[in-house]
Amino acid sequence: MQDILECEGILWVVLIGPDALPITNTPDNPDAEAIVANWHGLDLLAPEIPAKMMIRTNEKILLSNRVDENRILLAVASLSVNVGLARSILQDAAARILDLA
Repeated sequence: MQDILECEGILWVVLIGPDALPITNTPDNPDAEAIVANWHGLDLLAPEIPAKMMIRTNEKILLSNRVDENRILLAVASLSVNVGLARSILQDAAARILDLA
């Protein structure tokens, strides 16, 4: 997951497990569990299982890419991030994680 952080603008990355808890995150974030719980709640609001989601706030952009039906890769980025590049990097990382399983 460290390679995802090499994308300019991505600040934090977490792999979310089926129990809505962080499996791993980088860099360490004391709020990881709260962020993951909120994201999992948003994910459940969708009528279908979303493959990708993006939320833009006044300060950050949150991007997710589903690894499989039980795991989600979530990145928190600055507003200056190239969203297309970040999406591509998340999709590639999700495919690599799936291959490891």
